[in-house]
Amino acid sequence: MTDIILGMGEVGETLFNLLVERNFECIGIDLEESKCRNYSKNIVIENPEYLHVCLPGELPGFENITLNWIDKIKDLKYVLIHSTVKPGTTKNIQKNSAIPILFSPVRGVHKRFLEDIKKYTKFISSDDKQIQPKIKSDLKKRFEKIDWMSTTKTAELAKILVDTTYYGWLINYAQITKMICDKEGVNFDEMWKFADEIHENLGNRPKMYPGIIGGHCVMPNLSLVNYENLDIVKKINELYEKSKN
Repeated sequence: MTDIILGMGEVGETLFNLLVERNFECIGIDLEESKCRNYSKNIVIENPEYLHVCLPGELPGFENITLNWIDKIKDLKYVLIHSTVKPGTTKNIQKNSAIPILFSPVRGVHKRFLEDIKKYTKFISSDDKQIQPKIKSDLKKRFEKIDWMSTTKTAELAKILVDTTYYGWLINYAQITKMICDKEGVNFDEMWKFADEIHENLGNRPKMYPGIIGGHCVMPNLSLVNYENLDIVKKINELYEKSKN
């Protein structure tokens, strides 16, 4: 049986390497031919089992692109979406497909992505309350440490709210305290020493580095949810950036 990775960016390539390392037959597909693995436009994919969707979640037409590939790959059995997507995306795709569509967000720091994917539990979700035992067994073999969430929207929101946006929120507080320290002529690192032992004992006073939030996770993922209160993450980051100029 063959696993197909759709989108060979950082997530897709890391997932491809993980599955190959665990002795699964894999094909990697990407718009850039140089990124493809064991695949060319003229080949017929034999015994396709899982389609792992690793396209950028903010990609225009994400749902239609995914559905087109599901239709294109004959005899495909299952789809697992790893992309960070707008809540409700997986359920929308499932409404238009007869095969099981699951969602499983990735976690990890990009510079050690493969190591982190192996380390962290892989949360998987389905809107089907009766998940096939075969699917559970298949994914256990692929990811080893797995846990299940009750709905795909729960997992979609978990990635955005509990992972990237929460991280941005913590950095925001560091940005705010740094701006106050600069205004009052106080040393930021010295002031934050006050929290060291509290954090050591209680684990709830983390000191974050007050840098400008960039990259392709925190801010892009904010655009996937429509909650006004979360806009403050972006606004504080912009305010801090202006204070550095």
